[in-house]
Amino acid sequence: MYPAGDGPTVNDVLAAGQLVYTIDRQRLRLPPLTPAKLEQRMKTPPAGPVVPPRVTGLFSFYEGGGIGNTTPSMTLTLAELHGVLVSPRYSTRTKALREATVDTARKAIKKTLDYVTPAGVFSHRANAGVQSLSGLLVLDFDHLPDVNAAWAALMADELLAPGLAMLFTSPSGDGLKAIVWTDPEADHLGNFRGYADYLKAHYAHLGLVPDEAGKDLARACFVPHDPAAWLAPPPDASAAA
Repeated sequence: MYPAGDGPTVNDVLAAGQLVYTIDRQRLRLPPLTPAKLEQRMKTPPAGPVVPPRVTGLFSFYEGGGIGNTTPSMTLTLAELHGVLVSPRYSTRTKALREATVDTARKAIKKTLDYVTPAGVFSHRANAGVQSLSGLLVLDFDHLPDVNAAWAALMADELLAPGLAMLFTSPSGDGLKAIVWTDPEADHLGNFRGYADYLKAHYAHLGLVPDEAGKDLARACFVPHDPAAWLAPPPDASAAA
């Protein structure tokens, strides 16, 4: 495109924020959508008679009935989910779950928790029920040997940073849940495999190997109480400052 060799370099494009590396650092991808662009997409009317699910940044929330309830009660944004996580709403159930000494009791309590489907908005919790895509997926890390070390590694990784949207401790207290932005050019499974393969190659020693169930588009993510839950600032926050 620039035969004279005077065009922008890869470093120029990265510095300008026009593109970011994919998780395997082999390709470049579009950066996460800014809140303004998400709002614009949500307001843009569908074109044509058949339109694939749009990326909206919204996902379904399932309240009451635990995992047995497959009908969502509302849609949430990341900021709204973060507000729920840090509030005392689930503090009693989370405390009871973590203090339970019998595994069957822990599983029973966990099944009563409310949950979200981070990948999108669904008419019902099933892959066929997807109505719009959020552009997100959840990575579950269970039974970590050192939760704090795993947290620090995820936060410090420069390749993960552009895609890391939210991080919080799992309901059981011995794991983490990372909600990440996906590559808009790849499907859900391809995005999951990209993150999973990278994490397994670099952080298996910390237990950061995502639960394979995350490859399911309708993957449920239980909502605990975590006053330390981390939410990434908006991608355009620094530009607006």
